Amino acid sequence: MQQKGGKTGIYINRIYCMDCMELMGRMPDGSVSMILTDPPYGISYQNKFTARKYPVLEGDGGIDYKRFAAESYRILKEDAHAYVFTRFDCYPYHYQCLVEAGFTVKNCMVVEKGTVGGIGDLTGSYANNAGWVIFCQKGRRAFRHTTLMENKGKEGAVRRGRKEANRKYKTRFNACWFDPEYPKATYNSTWPKRSGIYHPTIKNMVFLSWLVQISSDPQELIFDGFMGTGSTALAAIQTGRNYLGAEIDRGYFEICQRRTGNPE
Repeated sequence: MQQKGGKTGIYINRIYCMDCMELMGRMPDGSVSMILTDPPYGISYQNKFTARKYPVLEGDGGIDYKRFAAESYRILKEDAHAYVFTRFDCYPYHYQCLVEAGFTVKNCMVVEKGTVGGIGDLTGSYANNAGWVIFCQKGRRAFRHTTLMENKGKEGAVRRGRKEANRKYKTRFNACWFDPEYPKATYNSTWPKRSGIYHPTIKNMVFLSWLVQISSDPQELIFDGFMGTGSTALAAIQTGRNYLGAEIDRGYFEICQRRTGNPE
C-alpha cells in the first residue's frame, strides 16, 4: 500500500465510498499505525428530539463485530494503539470481540460530550453526557511526548517517593476526560448549524487530534473504517499524519471529500 496505490490499488490520504470490511480485506497485514473509529452499534440510532431529524445510519442495524475486530488486529502494526467508540450496553460484547481478536484492552475512556444526549427515557433515566472509547493495544506502545497539557508541578522538581524529575508536559493522561483542560468528545448543539455539517454522531476533531498525537508519530498512517463526515481524516491532516478510511453512505462520503479537499 503506497501513496500511489501500489499493488493493492489503495491510495493513502483517501476515503473510499465502500463497506469498511471490503476495504480492510484489501489491505496488507500490519499496514496502519493507529486505528481510531466509531463503528455502528447495532441500535438503529436516530435522534428524534431535535428540529433536524437525521436518517438512521446505514449499517447501524449491526455489523459483524468479530470480523471487524479480527481485521482491525490484522491490519494494525505491532506495538500500536486502537481507539474504538462504544456504548455502555455494547461495551461487554465489543470488549470480548477485541480481546478474542488478540488486543490487550488497557482502558475504557469516558469523555464528556459537548451536548447532553436527548434520547431514551427523558423522565426516568440519566442523561447521556459522556462518550465511551475502548483503548486497546497490539503489543505495547508508550504514549508519545506531546505539548497538549502542562504538568501542574514545577518542571525539573522531584516528587517525594519518585526518582524522575517532573516533565513540563504530561505523558500520562486520565481515563476520564471531564476536566475543562480536556477537549470534549462531541461539539455543542450549535456547531452543526454554524458549520453546515450535519451527522447524528459527529466527533470533535480537536478531541480526535489529541488521541492521534498521544498515540502516533508524524507521517504515520491513521485508519478509520467509519469516517462519517471525515473528522478523523481532518485530525490526521492537522497533526501531520496520513489517513485512510471508508464511508459507506454516499452523502456523508461527499461531505468527507469536501472537508478534506480530495477528489473522489
